[in-house]
Amino acid sequence: MSRAKGFFHSRPWRRVKRDTAVFAHHFPWLTALGLLLTILGTAYLFQVSYNQVKPGGEGYEYLTYIKAVYAVLNMTFFQLTYADMPPGGELDIFAVVVPPVGLALFTFLGLKVIRFIRIAFVRTERGQDWQEAVVESTVKDHIIICGLGRVGYRVARELLLGYDQALVGIEETPSPLVAELLAQDLPVIMGDAESEEVLKKAGIERAKTVVVCTNKEFVNLGIAFRVRELNQRARIILRLFEDELVEDIKTSFKVDVIISRSAVAALSFTYAAIGSEIIETFALGERTYVLARVSIGFHSPLLDCTIAEVAEAQDVTVVCYNCGRTLTIEPDPATVLQAGDNLFIFTTIDRLMPFVEYGLSPSNPLPPIESPILVCGLGHTGYRVVTNLLDLGRRVTALDFEPSRLTGRLAELNVPLKYGDLRWKSTLLEAGIEQAAAIVVCTEDDMLNLQIALAARALKPVLRVITRIFDDRLGEQLRQTFQIDAVFSTSALATPDFVSAALNRMNVRTVAIAGIEQVIVRLQVAFSVLYDLPLADLQAEEDLTILLHARGAQVNIPPVQTTRLRVGDEIVVLVAPHKLDELNRRNKTRHELKAEGYQ
Repeated sequence: MSRAKGFFHSRPWRRVKRDTAVFAHHFPWLTALGLLLTILGTAYLFQVSYNQVKPGGEGYEYLTYIKAVYAVLNMTFFQLTYADMPPGGELDIFAVVVPPVGLALFTFLGLKVIRFIRIAFVRTERGQDWQEAVVESTVKDHIIICGLGRVGYRVARELLLGYDQALVGIEETPSPLVAELLAQDLPVIMGDAESEEVLKKAGIERAKTVVVCTNKEFVNLGIAFRVRELNQRARIILRLFEDELVEDIKTSFKVDVIISRSAVAALSFTYAAIGSEIIETFALGERTYVLARVSIGFHSPLLDCTIAEVAEAQDVTVVCYNCGRTLTIEPDPATVLQAGDNLFIFTTIDRLMPFVEYGLSPSNPLPPIESPILVCGLGHTGYRVVTNLLDLGRRVTALDFEPSRLTGRLAELNVPLKYGDLRWKSTLLEAGIEQAAAIVVCTEDDMLNLQIALAARALKPVLRVITRIFDDRLGEQLRQTFQIDAVFSTSALATPDFVSAALNRMNVRTVAIAGIEQVIVRLQVAFSVLYDLPLADLQAEEDLTILLHARGAQVNIPPVQTTRLRVGDEIVVLVAPHKLDELNRRNKTRHELKAEGYQ
């Protein structure tokens, strides 16, 4: 099964095809044709009139049609004088009428044609007219992303570059993120996404999916309402913080998926604060699963156990095993665990906490219950980090620059609250940083987060510090430079959920395990070559690990290897990126493969 690849499937070729389609569809052909016919008709009349005149004298030449066209153009721009005309005044009418009429036509019609040609061939000249033309003439069955802030930018970039989806963005305010997406050939309509006119410019009637992810919740609701009015069939993916409104909004607004960016991201901040490392979260039904790294401490009850015994006793799938500098994917089940080893496990979020405790060691102790964890910045993410820590039985002190709606909720939960400039060491000391086990810094301002983190580290060098930075690469550099324990981007953590929902496919996550890139994918078994295949046979394949098997309400972690796959079963697997396409093809029916052009 192969499909031809090459230049004609490349991005430069698709760009040429798109620009050609826009040019053909929107070039003012009638205007250009009318202007051309006017010039050619006038030239014909001038030629006939000129050659009928008997000027006499030597040097008279027959006027050809080409020369007549040239003469009319010269007259239009006042370049032809009476000295060039035959004597007698018979052609004065051309000298009088052609310049003003011709100049007017060129001004109002010719410049329009020239301007369009310039925009088509000079990319830097393209503005909103061009963006709207691209959407109108080349885009259908596309995904519209409303709001190209941090979340929308990442979602658009992933769908555009990672999945080559047809996209249109809507954003009200120009920004460097918008400029970068425009440079990647994403058509962006500038304006208010709540406006019916703006949505229509984005091709709302033809869209298959709309992702609504501005950072203003009430605006998101307004956009979702307007989208559903204009397109009854489109899937709507909505960003929303308030959990208690989810079901009502899904029903009333006919929204397909509601995602809270902060809820997804807060888990990583929470567990990093108590010394664990969540590599990725994964939703299946009503439960949340995690891929996490677990260190084996000197006093861990897992010491001297085999990997098979751990998997069986704890209901987890052991994905990788790390000993020293060696990382083994699909480790030998008979491997005996020693202090200092690391396991990468796949399990439910509620079963993770015992493994955190198993990592107890002098160099990485679990924070004492009596030692508070400071959370700085009580926006959506900070609020959820606080409530998550409370659910785990941890003491929390919440800090912000000033009170807000969410700090009022925390006050009702009896959480100690401190207000002030969090960059000042005096504020951190008053909040009890000397007794704290960790600090989580997650305001909306990256520079502010770094300043608070460094101030905290200066006051208590052994403090566990977790901070929020938007740029992944910059965040990793800052983590290494300033010895910060963990750095996260909330938008990066939430992007896979939005991408999976936008594609209307099972969750697909790209993760890096000790620097090795892998993909977590959820598959629902079809009547394909996977049907009736024993899990043991699939597990035996290179670069593939089965993390979970579900049949109806029965979920098995680790999977029972003797199980044969049935239509409707769900499996979650970890695969190398190069194997993902092959796995997806194997799960397609013969009819689907034929429809997609595979032989």
